[in-house]
Amino acid sequence: MTIDLLIRGCPLPRTEAEVLVAHCLDKERTWLLAHGREQLTTEEERNIQHFLARRSSREPIAYITGRQEFYGRTFVVTPAVLIPRPATEGLVEAALDFLRAPAQGEREVDNQIVVVTRTLRAMERMHTIVDLGTGSGCIAVTIALERPALRVMATDVNEEALAVARENARRHGMEKRITFCAGTYLQPVQDLREPFLLVSNPPYIPAGTALPHDVVDFEPKEALFAGADGGDVLRELWRQAKAHPFCAGVVVECQSDQSAILT
Repeated sequence: MTIDLLIRGCPLPRTEAEVLVAHCLDKERTWLLAHGREQLTTEEERNIQHFLARRSSREPIAYITGRQEFYGRTFVVTPAVLIPRPATEGLVEAALDFLRAPAQGEREVDNQIVVVTRTLRAMERMHTIVDLGTGSGCIAVTIALERPALRVMATDVNEEALAVARENARRHGMEKRITFCAGTYLQPVQDLREPFLLVSNPPYIPAGTALPHDVVDFEPKEALFAGADGGDVLRELWRQAKAHPFCAGVVVECQSDQSAILT
């Protein structure tokens, strides 16, 4: 069977089919345009059909391919971590802006999703970022790459997630720039004695919220849901941030109706 014939006969949207076929063949999607008449080997066709079947069962493409683009770079993802999204690129942008000019504020990064920035203490000597709930490490790695002079720490309660984050740091040459710590909330940095900025994309979806099947059936629920109103993690994060004598400020992603929690 040729590449074009397989893609045309696939029930998936053509873009999705092309992404998966290109990944199976270890080629760029643009390569398919010039090689659509090439014959697939039996093994290639079998592998492609397996990937297409996984997507037909609504498994996210990022988990099938094991990678996702974020802030212009490619990151490894597994079912142990949330798939990085464009809204969180807005979180990174807000954190970088906050480092340049600390200020209280909110900015919309997606429909009903905002990034909230809060100052807590003087930041003149602030050279450390703490990424709480790092997941894939996309936030910590991106900030480390964008701000080479900063010290970056990344925490997560999930050891599997930390393994993914470490792999992403290694792939981007940041393994010596980022300190990874296991633990809940600010416990891993409770002894930190230098001013730091807390950056986080915590779970903030209210329990029972209807989500697409490819999200709720595959992505880690503990990284999505946070109590009846979605604010359980935000409230504890904010309480601990205010109590930590060296937390100079926070930059947090949440729903627009949750920003009042951070007051």
